[in-house]
Amino acid sequence: MHKRSGAIGVLLFLAQWATAQAEDFDTAMMRSTVKLRHDKSTATAFVLRQPRTADRGGPRSILITAKHVFEKTIGDETSLVYRVREAEGVYKKESMSLSIRKDGQALWTQHPSEDVAAVVVSLPEKADLTEISTEVLASDDQLRRQNVHPGQSVALLGYPHRTEANDAGVPILRTGAIASYPLIPSSVNRTFLLNANTFEGDSGGPIYLTGSGSGNERETGVILGLMHGQRFLDEEMVMIYGTSKVRHRLGLGIVVQAAFIRETIERLP
Repeated sequence: MHKRSGAIGVLLFLAQWATAQAEDFDTAMMRSTVKLRHDKSTATAFVLRQPRTADRGGPRSILITAKHVFEKTIGDETSLVYRVREAEGVYKKESMSLSIRKDGQALWTQHPSEDVAAVVVSLPEKADLTEISTEVLASDDQLRRQNVHPGQSVALLGYPHRTEANDAGVPILRTGAIASYPLIPSSVNRTFLLNANTFEGDSGGPIYLTGSGSGNERETGVILGLMHGQRFLDEEMVMIYGTSKVRHRLGLGIVVQAAFIRETIERLP
């Protein structure tokens, strides 16, 4: 009876989530994206809800970002910036301390080879976050089913150079096209390129595909991966009395595939 009630709870949770997300996946993703702020750095993270049966502790919130974000943060804590809804269209920015180390040991779980980190978080009940399930993380089968392909427009969320969309701390949404091929299998094609300008502060932000289609054939949105970094062209200029280097942005972001986010979550205690 206990296991049955737990399973029913998970199904109800997924049903409620699917109903909400089918309406506006972009807004849901924006509400689930948060800023990580430290004295000398800013990055992006997003919070997903992992459905679990009652005998496994029930659903829990997972914060996901790029591994290098935590690795480069000095100290035991960083600030997690979220939003509180005060009225329709009125939001207030608040923050909380997030412990990332204890006695010099990392408290996050990281992927053994890819730039992905995850940590279980408990945010205040007043925090305005949608409960997007970890089930939206794209698998290879889902990429095939939705025919995700080069040239397809996708969205990314982040805080480029610490910039926020407004005083409430909402992330900035941009779009770009998938700029490389092939995408699957992800075990071989571990990253893909995105035709979009990315900047410091975007690391760890989600890259996702908004739901498409109509009626019974409508697909819900899926997360394709997270932002790892960007491609540069380094040019060396040789002069009579020395050399200088110039770095050019190529307008290409590097995205870690969602399959490795799934694997990181599976490694959580």
